Amino acid sequence: MQPKIILASKSPRRQELFKLVVKSHGIKDFIIQAAEIDEKRIETEILANSDEDFQDAVKILVEELAARKARVVQKINPRALVVGADTIVVIDEQILGKPADEMDAYNMIKRLAGNTHQVFTGVSIRYRDLEERFVVNSTIKFYEWDHQMQREVADYVASGKAMDKAGAYGIQEEAGLWVKWIKGDYNNIVGLPIAKLNKRFGKMLAQIANQ
Repeated sequence: MQPKIILASKSPRRQELFKLVVKSHGIKDFIIQAAEIDEKRIETEILANSDEDFQDAVKILVEELAARKARVVQKINPRALVVGADTIVVIDEQILGKPADEMDAYNMIKRLAGNTHQVFTGVSIRYRDLEERFVVNSTIKFYEWDHQMQREVADYVASGKAMDKAGAYGIQEEAGLWVKWIKGDYNNIVGLPIAKLNKRFGKMLAQIANQ
């Protein structure tokens, strides 16, 4: 019997992408159940105690955040298959989280202009004592800041779209106009690397069926 499927995320972008994954496995629906964890405390704890270089520490962090989200939801739903995910934006060895206010969002995007930055997404797929974990990393370069971008960024921030996103932008929205190039998985930048998730999700379903 197939377990119920839960996505431990309230992100509408992740929900839309996850629909493609479950549909490919003949699953018609899934449940949304966001997990509340203290992300800032976990970030401080892992980065402060890590002996790895910054990039590797970020990979450990984003994977752990995804796993803890999945674990929280799994405790409430012990017979469900739970998928947790977390996305982190990094520039110059600094993590850019969700902006505190509109000025913070504007300044974040301005800082990204003309520079390369990285987006890491960690994913955890949990079912009982089984777990699949992985991290996907993409690199993005924005065009240089100019009067046109200044106007577009001001309008984008004023729309409110920047406020719920790490790094203050969604590549699938108007921010896509500022992208000079990307290296890696586009959907990872949106918030869920569905190609790799699809493979690992299928592997988990096969393991469950063989139990």
